[in-house]
Amino acid sequence: METIGIFEADNLAAGGFPEIRDTRIIPAATAIKRGDILGADFKPIKDEGTVDSIALQNLDASATIRTIVVAESGIFNANELGTGDTTTAMDWKQDLRKLSIYVRQPAP
Repeated sequence: METIGIFEADNLAAGGFPEIRDTRIIPAATAIKRGDILGADFKPIKDEGTVDSIALQNLDASATIRTIVVAESGIFNANELGTGDTTTAMDWKQDLRKLSIYVRQPAP
């Protein structure tokens, strides 16, 4: 047997809505964290722009392979989603909903 990857559980997924996955080619020198909200340029969304998907993998800025798996639909924990600036997942909630990506704020 050969180890091909390690899964570490986190709280990114927040429900049973069907998650549709695809891949994106991330621009060079762009770091991505699992849970980042990606914009149309496939970089973490900034204070304005068009949302595209949720990153499901980490990617180092120096990585040579630039393809990652993303979610195009699903339910996600707002506390686990990131952006490229000071906005929050809740700021993007309405835009993400148009893509069938639902953001849930967990109970305290």
